[in-house]
Amino acid sequence: MSLSLPLILTTMTPATLIFLLSSHLALMWIALELNTLTILYMIANKSHPRAIEATIKYFLTQALASTLIILSGAINYETTGSWEITEMTNPTPLTMLTLALSIKLGLVPFHFWVPEVLQGMPTLPAIFLLTWQKVGPLIMFFLISPLVNHNLISTMAILSSTIAGWLALNQTQVRKLMAMSSIAQMAWMIVIIKYAPSLTVLSFYVYSMTVSAALLALNKLSVTTMKSLTTSFSKNPIATLLLMASILSLSGLPPLAGFTPKWLMINQLIAEKATWTALLMLASSLLTLFFYLRMWYYTISTMPPNTSNMSRPWRKSTPKSNLTANTLATAASTLLLCTTLMKAATK
Repeated sequence: MSLSLPLILTTMTPATLIFLLSSHLALMWIALELNTLTILYMIANKSHPRAIEATIKYFLTQALASTLIILSGAINYETTGSWEITEMTNPTPLTMLTLALSIKLGLVPFHFWVPEVLQGMPTLPAIFLLTWQKVGPLIMFFLISPLVNHNLISTMAILSSTIAGWLALNQTQVRKLMAMSSIAQMAWMIVIIKYAPSLTVLSFYVYSMTVSAALLALNKLSVTTMKSLTTSFSKNPIATLLLMASILSLSGLPPLAGFTPKWLMINQLIAEKATWTALLMLASSLLTLFFYLRMWYYTISTMPPNTSNMSRPWRKSTPKSNLTANTLATAASTLLLCTTLMKAATK
């Protein structure tokens, strides 16, 4: 059974429009459920024990988050008489909604489901899970950010970035490394969402292109572990170079595109007198930088003609290029020629 892309798009597109056009919590909950059911269909479409396990884990965590969301809306309606998410002034339902959205985004301390689910998913559902599925919760987080204590948001962001980098230090599964990367990137997006939502949009745009290109390149190379990265260059040099451009862009190294959002976020946090938050986020990003560079080392610094400890599959024919992966990776690794324009657009 193959994935029906038109069915997926016709389900997730109306859900996204609901998030963009409505602030009614019940409608947003319905949109979240549409996204959840679509992702569940995409994961379970592959009849494999690991995919079924990922489906169950994803269903249980999302069911918990959905229950908290609708319960918070019901409590807020009983106390204020409104279902509007921007009028959630009661601290109890507001806290419940914040925790539910943290589960949806995979933030600490509700991050354990992300690597386990991503490990059992095919490539296309993984891209949807790490990009499009995050749109709704991020919009809801933006709507409640003026009401939530920013110290809580900053603490969750710092812990998410730090723990994601810490857990990835000795990780050998590439899919789980990408999941840790997603958790760290989400931390950067929510830490600035109250001060400059436009920077969250910019960061999400760059992150979506970059992680999509990285996952498509990994799928093209059939890479699952760090050890198999050592022979990826011999199988497909172009895809390997595009993968490395995407990985280094995710790390935030200049002059790649991933550097721009982080640079602007640090400037904004310092301007808002959140200097300690900026320093702690920078310190935690060193952990994530380490595992990005470790992937780069395994791929580039151990490529042929260096000796490899595992058998190397030889190329029997010239591999065909992947236009989608090439386009996304090129955009993700664009030099910072448009930094001034991007900075002006976020003011």
